[in-house]
Amino acid sequence: MIDIATLFQAFSTIFISTLTNVEIIWITYPVYITWFAMEFLVERKEFKYSHSLANSIIFSWVSIDWLRHLYLNNELSDYNKLLITLFFLFLSLFILIASIKRKKIAKLLGKTGFFSYFQIMFTPFIYGAIEFNYINFLSVIIFFPLIYMVVYVIDKLLPEFIEEEEKKFEEENEEDINNFAESNLQYNQQNYSNYYNYYRYNYGNYYGNYYRYRR
Repeated sequence: MIDIATLFQAFSTIFISTLTNVEIIWITYPVYITWFAMEFLVERKEFKYSHSLANSIIFSWVSIDWLRHLYLNNELSDYNKLLITLFFLFLSLFILIASIKRKKIAKLLGKTGFFSYFQIMFTPFIYGAIEFNYINFLSVIIFFPLIYMVVYVIDKLLPEFIEEEEKKFEEENEEDINNFAESNLQYNQQNYSNYYNYYRYNYGNYYGNYYRYRR
């Protein structure tokens, strides 16, 4: 029977390798940065189809790099690695197409957290930094809800500085628009007054001369 301590040790080893192994950090670090930036900055207020579209491109890029590694190292016959690679590649392409067609499933599957976590944690397996066995694979699956919950709590605890900046920007734009509208109104009123006075003057002169001529 597998105990929680064994699973936690396996998970810790995989997680540390994603931060310290120089052969894979050039893959895992960009995904980490993308995950945190999208989770805490971009997707925090609203998740849009453009977000799932951008995520799908990043996800497919990682999957293609996995496939490149398997091909260059003659590991395409390793069906466990190949199956994981093709699964994430086709899923990312599916999300890409669904995002373009604006299908609701794109918003469900295209969120950053799911893909980022599993692509980060599976990268040591694909590159051979961690042995692909039952315990290691199970630890990645079991600890996913816990990690996602931690990210969710951090997201809720962070201040709403993004929304404050957006609100400030909107208020400044609204003030600029109001000032522009007011100045434009004054300008139009002045032009209308000048226009009215000018034609009233010409109108008076015309009919004044006309009556003088008749007499």
